[in-house]
Amino acid sequence: MSRKETIIATVILILFGTGMHFVHHAPFFNHFWGYIFPVTESVMAHMKMVFYPMLLLGIYLVITRRDIRQIGAPLLGGLAVMPMIVAAFFAYWVFVRHELLFLDIIIYIAAMVGAVLLAKRWSNNRFVQDNWPLWIVLTILIIFVIGYLTYHAPDWLIFRHLG
Repeated sequence: MSRKETIIATVILILFGTGMHFVHHAPFFNHFWGYIFPVTESVMAHMKMVFYPMLLLGIYLVITRRDIRQIGAPLLGGLAVMPMIVAAFFAYWVFVRHELLFLDIIIYIAAMVGAVLLAKRWSNNRFVQDNWPLWIVLTILIIFVIGYLTYHAPDWLIFRHLG
């Protein structure tokens, strides 16, 4: 991706991911949409808000580059920043014991910027490109795991409503 395309993609993905956060208030929202869109204010919801926009970036790159091997870098970029979301949340949770909206926003934006930059860095990596079938299988697995955990999550802090 060019510098301009990277900046535009980052802004669009941040806006899309942020918009995902509010879909559960829409009148058309139902149980099915909850598998994709966040249903609570939780750390897991923010991880969904990174995963699905990065998946869309991967699909965009595959279509515009006409190269299936482009799917891996965005997916791996998204997965790489998910532990950062959890770590950053717990870093401030230890001190304040409740959600801080401004910190959640900063953490989310930092995660998305990091995910896009990692995707850009890894986009020409031979290992990432050559293993595209693995990334697709991993993506399908993650979609099912995220979907399952949306409605059947263990009683862990990252899945709890924090509002």
